Amino acid sequence: MEVFYRTDVAVPADLVVNGKLYKDVGLKYRGNSSFRSVSPDLKRSMNLYIDHKHSDQKLLGYKTLNLLNANSDPTFMREVIYSHVARNYIPAFKGNFIKVVINGESWGLYSHIQQYNKDFLEDNFGTRAGTRWKIGAGGGGSGNLRYPGDKKEDYNGFQQRTEGKEEAWKELEQFTKLLDETPVEELAEKLNGRFDLDSAMWSLALECVFQDEGYFTRGSDYNLYLDPKGRFHLLQHDGNEVMNIPGGPGMPSGLSGPKLEPFYNADNPDRPLMYKLFQVPHFKARYRHHLKTITQEWITWDKIGPLVEGYAALIREEIKKDVRKHSSYDAFEKGLIQTSSDGRRTKLGLRPFTEGRREFLLNHPEVNLPSPEIVSVTELDEAKSTDSTRIAAETTGDTLPETVVLWFADGKNEPYNQVAMQPDGQAGVGVFNGNIPAQLAGKKIRYYVEVRSGGTEVTSDFYPALAEAKPLTFLVKAPKAVQSLLTINEVVSENRAAAKDPQGDYDDYIEIANTSDSEIDLSGKFLTDNKKIPRKWEFPKGTKIKAGGRLVVWADEDGKAEKGLHANFKLAKGGETIQLIDSDKAGNLILDEVEFAKLDPDSAFRRLPDGKGDFSEGAASPGTNNTK
Repeated sequence: MEVFYRTDVAVPADLVVNGKLYKDVGLKYRGNSSFRSVSPDLKRSMNLYIDHKHSDQKLLGYKTLNLLNANSDPTFMREVIYSHVARNYIPAFKGNFIKVVINGESWGLYSHIQQYNKDFLEDNFGTRAGTRWKIGAGGGGSGNLRYPGDKKEDYNGFQQRTEGKEEAWKELEQFTKLLDETPVEELAEKLNGRFDLDSAMWSLALECVFQDEGYFTRGSDYNLYLDPKGRFHLLQHDGNEVMNIPGGPGMPSGLSGPKLEPFYNADNPDRPLMYKLFQVPHFKARYRHHLKTITQEWITWDKIGPLVEGYAALIREEIKKDVRKHSSYDAFEKGLIQTSSDGRRTKLGLRPFTEGRREFLLNHPEVNLPSPEIVSVTELDEAKSTDSTRIAAETTGDTLPETVVLWFADGKNEPYNQVAMQPDGQAGVGVFNGNIPAQLAGKKIRYYVEVRSGGTEVTSDFYPALAEAKPLTFLVKAPKAVQSLLTINEVVSENRAAAKDPQGDYDDYIEIANTSDSEIDLSGKFLTDNKKIPRKWEFPKGTKIKAGGRLVVWADEDGKAEKGLHANFKLAKGGETIQLIDSDKAGNLILDEVEFAKLDPDSAFRRLPDGKGDFSEGAASPGTNNTK
């Protein structure tokens, strides 16, 4: 492993986890200072590739283990704690502990932090696509998101972790140029849809609160992700030195204790995420709010203490037995509750850091500023696809609101849109209303409210407090049409011999009837067997029913079939509800619906008289009139 360090060669091995064998995995040393500064007889960080030779082989759903030696952390738990807290606010790594034995010899305890790979993307963004970069130290400053030039070579601080994405470098160039050159007064508008700003503010606030060595301080040691829709996301990289006194390039000199300034580097042009964004008053106010929220919610021994005590109880005996750790067992115990010094560097204990950091930040004059407050947010209307949804927000506090903004998005990880909320003269002082425009049926709308003060130093409050990290939600419903010329005419949910589809299969089906005297175009209309997903299966463009005609849709999930109409769902033999939904342009009205119970094999639940009558069980007659 030492011979192949810094190469693309992984050493082959067999892995046993709790008695289960995983053949032909790959093992590599990883890290920079965590490797070079560590004696070979002590533990070094490792990557373990479960899918090294067998692409479908995974461990509990994951293909890479990221085993860290807790370099410079005698408690072994700093990064695990950081990941635990960060995941409340941003897409961040999972973390736990693993006991490692190599060739029968114990290598002791490792902290195990999720790998920044496609599994991570799927966990947090619901996709495996997009482009990942790791921005490490030693990049000559070109990783700080300033625009360095129009050549790939100019971005030597960025290590692309996604193969076959050469075109993404152009996207990165355009983004850094946008951030670097856009006038401050145009920044909010031009960044919208291009950069996940709220998550970035949480990320910067986390780095500051935990005194992390990342973008906030160094302008490096962070991750960047470009999602398939062209939106950039700022993500964390490592946290093994958090809750301590940061050192090294870009760090504040002479820092003692948990006293990293909340707006450190805000006036540094080489940190454009702070330098440029904090010149926009409401961006700076958002960051301040998020920093204060993290501190109030987590930086207290009442919250961190139980985490520390739980992890210590879990790993204490393994730490005692570990002969390859970098520090003593005594250092482990002291590191939990007290500050120490090795003569060269002071190391903050987890409890002193937590208590001192809270006191420093919450009493800081740039953090402890008065702000208007939001006490409640209410949906005044039922969310329907045909109408806007009215939202009311009630504010309070000695600081009066100057601006109240309703933010909403129509999906997870989608950009938020904003609507200015207006005072409700009838409801009284401090109540504001705003309307979310009509949205498509089945959409899960995410929303929150921001209230801003006036004055030279704008402050903000959010409801819910976590804003886009944990917004309010509602599901848009499809209202029923007053009348419809299209009806669900017949359903067969257990087709054994009633009728064959064009491929010769006996599949369940739904028959649609046109009760009018004119041809009807079904293009863009929908069928569904799930009320929460009204737009589940869309009729293909050009699908028509002649006047008085019948159309059969096969419920077989056979979307690749060339002949016939094949829905992307099957019918439940025990019964369910089927809905026919109008097009997006027509407001997604429910044109017809039928609820059926368990049917006999080859039996139909059909209308009598045909097309317009009540439902009853009887003989199947796909594509023709129901007569008996």
